[in-house]
Amino acid sequence: MTEPFIQTENLTLQYGQKTAFANVNLSVNAGEILALVGPSGCGKTSFLSCLNRLTDMIPHCRVKGAIRIGSVEVLNAKTNAFALGASCTQLIALRRQVGMIFQKPNPFPLSIWKNMELPLREHGIRKREEIDTIIETSLQDVGLWDEVKDRLHTSALALSGGQQQRLCIARALGLQPEALLLDEPCSALDPISSGIVEDLITSLRQRYTLIIVTHNLAQAKRIADRVALFWVQDGVGQLIESGKVEQIFDAPQHPLTAAYVTGARG
Repeated sequence: MTEPFIQTENLTLQYGQKTAFANVNLSVNAGEILALVGPSGCGKTSFLSCLNRLTDMIPHCRVKGAIRIGSVEVLNAKTNAFALGASCTQLIALRRQVGMIFQKPNPFPLSIWKNMELPLREHGIRKREEIDTIIETSLQDVGLWDEVKDRLHTSALALSGGQQQRLCIARALGLQPEALLLDEPCSALDPISSGIVEDLITSLRQRYTLIIVTHNLAQAKRIADRVALFWVQDGVGQLIESGKVEQIFDAPQHPLTAAYVTGARG
C-alpha cells in the first residue's frame, strides 16, 4: 500500500474552552486532491490551519494528536508553538513545504514582480538569475506569464480577482512546496475566474498534494480524487466519512453523507 504523504491521528483543536473539531483521523496520498466538504463551522478551515502550524499564531489555541507530512512530525516538541526561538527554522521550512492559499486573494500591495521576489529572498534565494527563472516558471505554471509579462512592475492590486488568486498560487509554487492547502480559493471569484482557477488546481495534480476546502459539491466532484465530510455533532466538528469521490457521491456509507451529497441536509 502507498504510504500516506499527509496523515493525522486523533487530531483535536481547541480555541480556549471551545473544541473546534476532535479526533480526526485522515490521510492523503502524494499527488492526490482531497476535498473537505461540510456545512460552515464544522472545522474544515481550522483543520487546514493545523497542517502548517498557522494555529500557532492564535492565542489560547491548542492542538492535540499527531500530524505527519512526509517524514516530518509536525507537532514534534522541537517545533513547539511556545518555544519558537530554536524551532523557528523548522516552522519556516514547514510552511515552505506546505503552502496556504486563502479564500480571498491576498497579494502584497507591491508590484507583481515584488510579490514573487519577496518570499524567495526571505527563504534565502539571492541570485538574480535564479529568481528570474523561478518567477517566470511559476507564473507560466499558473497560466499568468503571458498576461502579465509586460507589466511585471505594476501593482498586483490592479489585477483582476482571478489573476490575483493565480498570482498567490504562483507565489506559493515559487518556494517549491510539496503540498498546497486551499481554503475555498474560488468562492470570492466570478464564475469565469473560478473556472480558470479550478482548471489550474486540477493541472497541479500529481506534481503536488492538494487539500481544498469547498462548499461547492459539484466542484468537489469535478476535481477531487477523494472527499472528506466534516459535520458538527454535539457542538464539536467531526470527520463523518472519507473515501474516493465516486464512493462518497454514489455509494456513501453514512446517512449524513448521503443526506448532504443529495442536498437533503446542509
